[in-house]
Amino acid sequence: MPKNMRMDSQGRMMGPNQMKGGDSLKQRNNNEDSITIFYRMFDSSRIRFIDSSVGEFTNRFPLPNDHLYLGALGAASRSLIFSPNLRPGFDPGFHALDAFAFGVAGTRIFQTTRPYSELDYILGSRSEQTIKLLHTQNLSPTWNAAFEYRFLNSPGNFKNANASHSSMRLSSGFSTRNRRYSGNIIYIGNRNRAAQNGGILSDTFLTSRNTAFNTRFNIPTWLGGDGDFGTNFFATNVKTGLEYKKQQIFFRHQYDFGQKDSLLNKEDSSYTKLFYPRFRLQHTMSYTSHQYGYKDDALIDTSASNEYANVYRNRFGVAKVDSLFRRSDRWKDFTNEAAILLYPQKTNQDQFLKMGAGYQMLKGSFDSITERSFNNLYVLAEYRNRTKNKKWDINAYGRLYLSGLNAGDYTASVSLQTQLGKKAGILQLGFQNTNRTPSFVFDERSDFVNQSPADLKQENWTRISGNYYLPKIGLRLLGNYYVVTNYAYWDSYTTFKQEATLTSVLHVGAEKRFKLSKHWNWYAELHVQGETSEAINLPPVYTQNRIAYEGNFYKNLNLSTGIEVRYFLPFTADDISPFNGQWVVQDTTKITNRPDISAYLHFRIRSFRLFTRLENLNTIDFSRGFAFLNNNHAAPLQPTPGLFFRFGIYWSFVN
Repeated sequence: MPKNMRMDSQGRMMGPNQMKGGDSLKQRNNNEDSITIFYRMFDSSRIRFIDSSVGEFTNRFPLPNDHLYLGALGAASRSLIFSPNLRPGFDPGFHALDAFAFGVAGTRIFQTTRPYSELDYILGSRSEQTIKLLHTQNLSPTWNAAFEYRFLNSPGNFKNANASHSSMRLSSGFSTRNRRYSGNIIYIGNRNRAAQNGGILSDTFLTSRNTAFNTRFNIPTWLGGDGDFGTNFFATNVKTGLEYKKQQIFFRHQYDFGQKDSLLNKEDSSYTKLFYPRFRLQHTMSYTSHQYGYKDDALIDTSASNEYANVYRNRFGVAKVDSLFRRSDRWKDFTNEAAILLYPQKTNQDQFLKMGAGYQMLKGSFDSITERSFNNLYVLAEYRNRTKNKKWDINAYGRLYLSGLNAGDYTASVSLQTQLGKKAGILQLGFQNTNRTPSFVFDERSDFVNQSPADLKQENWTRISGNYYLPKIGLRLLGNYYVVTNYAYWDSYTTFKQEATLTSVLHVGAEKRFKLSKHWNWYAELHVQGETSEAINLPPVYTQNRIAYEGNFYKNLNLSTGIEVRYFLPFTADDISPFNGQWVVQDTTKITNRPDISAYLHFRIRSFRLFTRLENLNTIDFSRGFAFLNNNHAAPLQPTPGLFFRFGIYWSFVN
C-alpha cells in the first residue's frame, strides 16, 4: 500500500480531501503514480485484495478444477464433490450451465485510487477462445463503478457440441460524504447457449480402427444431425440445444444512524471525519427475468416412420414431438425486502443483528399455457460477530417462508470459527437445516416434464460440517455430513422420483502442500465420499495433485511450472437429459477413466501473466500411432476431449 494512502478504523479508504493538508506547495510524491485497490463482496464488509498468484490456473478459468464438462468447454458441467442445493424458496431448477454465468453472489465492490483494468484472453485448440474484460474506477472517493464482460466460444471436439456464452456485469458502490447513506446497484446479463448431441452413438467408435474416426468430430451423435464444424468466433449457431437467458437488476441501499468521530493525521495535523453506524434501515429490490429454452432445428419430419423423430420418442422418452420442437420456461421475479440492523459496538462493523421481511412476486409462462402468478412472503434474521482481535467469528442465519408458492420452506444455519493459536491453527464448525420445495422444473406445469402430476413433498436437509487449517505445515482437513429425506431426482430423461427414506452422504477431505526442495512443491488434495442411496452417484475417491517448480527469479519473474494430475475411482456417473439439462441417475454404465494429466508453464512479470498448458496427456495411444485417442468420459456416451492446448494472457493496467 502506498505511504500516502490511509484507511479509517472501519477499513474504508480515505479520499484525497480527507488525507491532504492545506499545503499547496507540497513536493510531488512518486507514490502518486501507484495504485491501491481492494474489494469486498456486495454483502460483506471484509476487505479482500486481487489475486496475483500464478500456480492455480482455475482461479482465472470459468470452471473450478473439480468439475467435469461434456465434450467441450461451455457444455453442461457438474462437480465431482457432492454439493447439493440447500437454498429454500423459489428455484427454476436449471443449473447445468451455472458455472458460465455471472451472479449477484459473486459481485465484487471495488475501491481504487486510480482507474484499473484487466484483459484476459485464452486461446485453445479447435478455435476455443475466451475473452474477459474488467474496468473499475472511483468516480469520487465514495463512489466506485465497475464493468465486467466475458465471452466464451467453443466449436466443440465432437459433433453438435459447440457452446457460446456471454456475460456482463455492471456494479457500483456508493455512499454520501458523511457515510450515512450508502448502497450498491448491480446489473447482470447472461446469455448461455450450449448444443446438445445426446452423446455419441456408441463407445466402439472411440476404439475403431477406421482412421476417419481418429478425427473425433466425425463420430455420429444421437441428436443434431450432420452439422459442420464452425470456426466463426462471434457467430456460433446452436441449432440443437439449450439457450438460457437471465437479466437481473439488484439495488440495495441503507441509511445509518450513529455516532460521529474524527481521526488526527499526525503528518499534517489535519482531522478526518468518521462515522460509526449503530442503527441501520436497509431496503433491497431485485428484478430478475429468466428464460430457459431448448430447440432442435434439425427435427423437420415428425412422422412415426422418421428415424430422427423416433430417437426422441424411443431413446429419450419424449411423448410429444412436433415439427417446431421447442420447450421453454420463462419467469419474472420481483422481490422487495426491508430490514433493520443493530451494531452493538461502534468500531466493529463485523458485529450486527439483522431482522427483516420480504415479499416476492413471480410470473411464470410455459408453452401453450397462460401466464401464471405466484407469490412468497418470508421473514429473516441474521447475527454476525467477528471480534476485533479476529479470534472468534460467529455467523447465524435464518429464513422462513410464511405463505405463497414455497410456504413452509426455511433454512437455519450457524457457523463458528476460532483462532486456536498461532501454532494450533484455525477451526471452523457449522450446522445447517433446510426445508425446501423441490425446484419448479419438477412441477407438472413446467414445459420440460413428461409425467402425470405428482404430490412432491418438501426436501429436508441437514448438514454438519467441519474445517481445520494448520498453517504451520500447510494442512487443511474438512468434512461434511449430509442427511436428507424426500430427495427429488431424475430417474429418466423426462421423469423423476422422490426418495422418501432417509439418505446420508459423508464427505471428508484433506489438502496439503509438501515442500520437496527449495523450489519444488507438491500440492495434494484428497476427497473420500460415501452415500447410502442409489439415488446419488458419487466417485468414492477423488484426488488432484500438482507438482510444481516455482519461485521468484530475476527480481520480477514469478514462475510456476510442472505437472497436474486429477483422478477419481470408477463410479456410475449420472447421465444428462439433452433437452431439459437435468442430470439423470443411472445404474447400468460405470465410468472408468485414466488419470487426467496436464503439463503447464505459468509466469508473471509485473502486471503481465502468461499461461501455457498441454492438457489430457493421458489420452496418448501408441497402438494407433502417436495419437491421443484414449478419451475419458464425463458421462455415459459423453467422452471428453483428447490432447488440448491452451494459451492464456492476463494483463492488468493502471490508467
